[in-house]
Amino acid sequence: MILCKLILLISLFYITLGAEEDVLELGDDDFSTVLGEHDTVLVMFYAPWCGHCKKLKPEYAKAAGLIKGNDPPIALAKVDCTEAGKETCNKHGVTGYPTLKIFRGGEVSQEYNGPREAAGIVKHMKSQVGPSSKDLNKDSELEDFINKEDVAVVGFFEKESDLKSAFLKVADALREKVRFGHTSNRDLLSKHGHTFLYSTLEPHNIRLVSIRLSGDEVCRKEMEGADNSK
Repeated sequence: MILCKLILLISLFYITLGAEEDVLELGDDDFSTVLGEHDTVLVMFYAPWCGHCKKLKPEYAKAAGLIKGNDPPIALAKVDCTEAGKETCNKHGVTGYPTLKIFRGGEVSQEYNGPREAAGIVKHMKSQVGPSSKDLNKDSELEDFINKEDVAVVGFFEKESDLKSAFLKVADALREKVRFGHTSNRDLLSKHGHTFLYSTLEPHNIRLVSIRLSGDEVCRKEMEGADNSK
C-alpha cells in the first residue's frame, strides 16, 4: 500500500513538472519578443508570495499541458512581477495578483475574466481563437446574422484598409460580448451602402442603426419600428 502511494506521488510530481514546463516563463528581456512570435497568449502576472497565485499556478500549468498542440496554437505564459518582470508589469498596469491578460500578436487584446480551473481555462481560451468576425458573402447570410436575438455589428469594406484592421481588432477585444461580421461583397455594399451596421432585437421593438463614413463627414441614420404584434 505504501509503495502504491509512493508511486502515485512520484507520478503526480512528474505530471505537474511536465505541465509547468509548458508555461512560458517570461521577463523584461524577452517578453515582447516571445509574445510577438505567438498569435494568442494568455499571460499570468503574479507574485510568488500571493496566496491566490499559489492556488492558481497548478491549474494554470495543467491547462498549459492540456492546450498544448491546439490548432490554432494557444500559449500560456507567466511573469514574476517581483523579479525579472517588474518593468513589464508596470508597463501593463498590473496592480493586483494574479492579473491575467490575453495578448494577440504581441499586444494586449483584453483582460481575462474566465474560469480559474484547468478545464475552464482551456475551454475559454479555445473560444478566443479563430476568426472573431464572420465573413458574410450573401444577402441571406447577412439577414440571418443580424436577425438573431442578440447584438450584432457588421462592417462593410470595399477593400483592405486601416479602418477594416481597426474593426477586426475591436472584434477580437469584444468577441465575448458582441457578434461581429464583415463583408466586401459588391452586391451587399451596393444594397446597404453603409460602413457599419449595428443591430439589436429588443422585446416589442426592432432598432437598426447604420453609420456611413464619407471623408470627414459622418452621417448617422436611425430607424426605429415598434412591433405591435404582441
